[in-house]
Amino acid sequence: MSPPSASCPRCGALRVEGPECPACGVIYLRAEARAAARQAGERQLAERNAVLHQAEDQRLALREALEAHAAPTFVPPLVEAMPERVSPDLTFDDSDAAEETFEAKLRVCVLPTALFIAWLAVRSPGFHALSRIFLTMPVHELGHAVSAWFCGFSATPSLWVTSVSDERSPFMVVLVAGLLGTLVHQGWKRRRWAWMAVGTVLLAVQAVGTLALDPEQARMMFTFGGDAGKMVLGAALMTTFYVPPDHYLRKHALRWGFVVIGAAAFMDGFELWWAARTDVDRIPFGLIEGVGLSDASRLVETYGWNVSRVIHRYVMVGVSCLVALGALYLGALWRVRDALRGGGAGAA
Repeated sequence: MSPPSASCPRCGALRVEGPECPACGVIYLRAEARAAARQAGERQLAERNAVLHQAEDQRLALREALEAHAAPTFVPPLVEAMPERVSPDLTFDDSDAAEETFEAKLRVCVLPTALFIAWLAVRSPGFHALSRIFLTMPVHELGHAVSAWFCGFSATPSLWVTSVSDERSPFMVVLVAGLLGTLVHQGWKRRRWAWMAVGTVLLAVQAVGTLALDPEQARMMFTFGGDAGKMVLGAALMTTFYVPPDHYLRKHALRWGFVVIGAAAFMDGFELWWAARTDVDRIPFGLIEGVGLSDASRLVETYGWNVSRVIHRYVMVGVSCLVALGALYLGALWRVRDALRGGGAGAA
């Protein structure tokens, strides 16, 4: 126990012998006990306030860090007290920057290389026959089927022929419109404006194909949609190479297969009709065993198109696809320009 003070705990007068202060009449022991209790309470209050102030400072620091998208500036006391470990012999490779640079280089060379190899393949009779059997004919038949679906007809594509219903199918009209409407809705919901734009354009195409074309005109369109669809779908498959890093097609390397199939399908159709401008004999007129008239023969003999019109329209489809691919290619290069310069900026 601490010795008694030399003055009265209450009034501060000089302390005298005896239990009471002659100046204020307080009992010394009781006054000292109350003073000790008061001092202890003040110390506890000060400690509690210090803890609260520290917690408030940390909360404010965390809030400012979150608002600035930065790491918190405070360090917990236990972490701060730990000795810093230094490993001077360890070096770390900036793998993210290297991966971004590699992806940027791929975006420069993959699309032109795929188109060039596809052009070489269609110029080689052996490779052309193989690619047509295994790669391009399914896309050709899918072009017929997609054209029929957008005109309101049911269609089932196979390897060499596409079966199309004789009449429009209300179920197919509702199904296609529902899928495209879902695409537009999801684009709006997730703020994916490209989804909304594509869905809206395709809904307009379906409206024209279903409402503006009579059945005979619709059959003419999905006859034309074989090679035309092959070029359009081929170009669409090639665009999948530029999907974002977290996309399923990129994570599982499916974009590589799609760009190969797309380049082969597009070049198979475009090279033929581009060459047909000066060599009409390249056009596949005639009968196909088990199928009937070829698409070109049906367009000329059944629907009254002249040869120049057939060539011109197929070439226009192919050139339009090339223009769209070129715009996408240049846009992709623009987004990775910093990585190509060695700055390490991210490839989108």
